[in-house]
Amino acid sequence: MICRAFLVLGMLYVITPPEGFSKALFLDVFSSYEPNTQPSPEKWTFDTGTSYPNGPAHWGTAEIQTYTTSKTNILISDQGTLLILPVKNDTTTTTTTTTSQNTKRDDNNQNQGQEKWTSSRIQSHPSFDFLCPPTQKIRLESSIKLSSSPSQSQSGIWPAFWSLSSSFRTSPSSWPLTGEIDILESVNGLPAIYQTLHCGDPTAGPCNEPTGISHSIPLERDVFHVFAAEIDRTNEGGGWEDEKVVWYVDGAEVFRVDGGMVGDEQAWTAMARSKRFLLLNVAVGGAFPDAVARGATPTTETEGGRGAGMEVGYVAVWGM
Repeated sequence: MICRAFLVLGMLYVITPPEGFSKALFLDVFSSYEPNTQPSPEKWTFDTGTSYPNGPAHWGTAEIQTYTTSKTNILISDQGTLLILPVKNDTTTTTTTTTSQNTKRDDNNQNQGQEKWTSSRIQSHPSFDFLCPPTQKIRLESSIKLSSSPSQSQSGIWPAFWSLSSSFRTSPSSWPLTGEIDILESVNGLPAIYQTLHCGDPTAGPCNEPTGISHSIPLERDVFHVFAAEIDRTNEGGGWEDEKVVWYVDGAEVFRVDGGMVGDEQAWTAMARSKRFLLLNVAVGGAFPDAVARGATPTTETEGGRGAGMEVGYVAVWGM
């Protein structure tokens, strides 16, 4: 594990740009907050409910939780880290609330009438939307610890650190045309993580949707790792085919995709040549964890709380 800066017993250590970068386009170090507070509204906004207004139900992925702003689901820990916690409550309700309206759950939602899950999802404030200029590169980075509870108690738990094009804010139904970079995803408490690009047409297309262009590596849980993705436009000549997105874990490259692999200039422009923002969330259930589990998630054994949460030390976007 690499640590240019880290948190020890609640003490704040200075975070410096990694090699090849000189400035922070966005930076939030959670040890700078008081315990039991929440992320600054000057840097973050909340996604709440079960969909964006005018967006697809259940966030377009069949996840079953309701996102809230409650400290039950998101707060700064005594150790100076950000906790995002999925929580399960017994309920018989079939109605959830979105950011704009009350929406009845689908009749085939396997969570209906059993448990009601809540969690949190935040995105970086629009004032910090970032763009990779020609001939340069930017690095999207966070220190994150995934919980180590047994996998059977984390069936359906889906933490993620990712990025979307800014156009998604006003057109949430246009996914994946807006372009998505998944820097870290993990499902079902398994000792593995995924790195993925989503782009282009929602069925097949240049990024093989809905699966995306994806890669997976094993990962030790319950320790902090530094996860990063670089959008790199430093290629000689400036052609889009040779631009690339490169993923790193603890400073080591683990995956890369270039424009030529995508093979679609419009899709690549949305991915690497457009303004973007960051997201952090923990979802519950959905198509991805179901596919990995080869069955419906969550199960009756799935537990919420700290044992299923995601812990974040800092989040940064670095520029040259």
